[in-house]
This record gives sequence, C-alpha cells and structure tokens, in this order.
Amino acid sequence: MDSIFNIRFPLILDYDNSSKIEFENDKGNDLNFNRGIYYLHGENGSGKTTFLNILALVTGTIGKKATGKGTVTFSGEAYNGKKFTYLRAADIREEYFCIFPQKAFFLPVSTRDNYIILNGSDKEKEHTLSSDEFPDLLSGGQQQRILMDILLDDSKPVWFLDEPLTNMDIERRHYFWKCMEKAINNGVNTIFFIDHWLGNTILMDKDFHHHATINASRYSFQKRKTTSPETQPIDIYENNTPEGFFSRQEQVVKREITVKRNRAL
Repeated sequence: MDSIFNIRFPLILDYDNSSKIEFENDKGNDLNFNRGIYYLHGENGSGKTTFLNILALVTGTIGKKATGKGTVTFSGEAYNGKKFTYLRAADIREEYFCIFPQKAFFLPVSTRDNYIILNGSDKEKEHTLSSDEFPDLLSGGQQQRILMDILLDDSKPVWFLDEPLTNMDIERRHYFWKCMEKAINNGVNTIFFIDHWLGNTILMDKDFHHHATINASRYSFQKRKTTSPETQPIDIYENNTPEGFFSRQEQVVKREITVKRNRAL
C-alpha cells in the first residue's frame, strides 16, 4: 500500500472558540508526503507536534468540520469526508499509524499484557513478550527498550515519532536505530520525525532535502476580539532513501558505545 498524505492549506484547528492554530504553506499550494522520512524542524512551541497530531488523527474535530478548514487526505480518504466518523478515524489509527512514544505502561501489568492493551495487533508478536516480566520492576533503560518493542510496529506503514530519542542512553539509541533500519526494510512506508537531537545531523546529511516550509499562526479570542497572531515557521526536510541514513546513525552510535567501553577499561 502507498501511504500518501495530501494537505490542502490553510489548515485550521479550532480550540473551543477560544483559540486556533492555522497552518499555511509558504508557497501557497498543496503539500504531499510520500515514501521516506520527513523531519520537522522548528522552535519549541512552533506547532510541530500539533501538525503531526492532526495527520495522525489524535487531535481535531472529526466529521464534517474536520480540523476547521482545509483538508487532510490519507491514501485518497479525506478526514472531513461526509462518511468520515470517529470510528473510522480509530480504524485508520489502529491499522495504519504507529505513534511513538505517546503511550506509557500500565502498572503493575506484565509486558505481554501491556502489549495487548497498548497495541495488540499481532498475535505472533504477542507471544514473544513475557507474561512473567513486569515493566515497573525493570530499570529505566530496560523499560525504554520494552516500550519500543511494544509500540514500534512494522505492520503499520506510517510512523509518527515525536522526540523519540529524549532521555535515551547510548545503548537504547543504538537499539532505536536498529529498529528504524529493520522497519524501513520490512515495509514501513513513511516516517515523520520531530527530534532536537537530530537537527544538525539532518541539516548536514546529503540525502535530506528541503521539502517545504509551513507557517503556524496562533490566534486567541478575548471578549470577541482576536489577538495578533504569533507566527513561527516549521521547515520540513525529506529523505526518500532512508535506509542509508538509519544505517549511518546506527554506526555512529556503535562507535560511541565502543569509545565508552574503552574508557571504562
């Protein structure tokens, strides 16, 4: 399946008539996302996570009003289509979208039961996880690895990764990049990244190219008056051959691990 997003701007998300955020493409046209990695680069609070959450169907009004104005279309199905409902949104999220690390463990519940609750889409994978292991009894690093095993699901073609490397130690970062490389080789189609760790790495990488700049404007309404918007840019970079990038990151972290171990001797 080709997992393709088309965004028709302006894309507006209203918050209970008290505020809104409006996304516009600086070139004024539609924006497409196809196969590859898309990295969103911008200041804290610029609206990157909100934009991803709209695409991932975890925020915004679903139905005829959708996200207020504009259109998000995934594989030919518009989020504001006449037949689009909350149930359809849940079906799409469940079948096609992996959102990490939005969820957290249920405690005290076994690793296997956490998988059933948080994902549970693959019976074969379910039986690789232990019913005798409890995440609340594991170290922080072990918990990170188990959470990746549970949530990073190769059967879902679109991954939304919001600050996935935050608080990861070297060993977990190495495991993360191995998961990324495995996923893209196993058929994961499109990966969206937000991560401050990756900023300079991606801007300097030969395989990433500037895809678009979207401007996010925040409005608030006070006593029927609209305040002047605060507008910030979000730059989007695209890599259509992500296998090499993931492999390079894995090798970089592998060298860091070697250096760390040599210093410990």
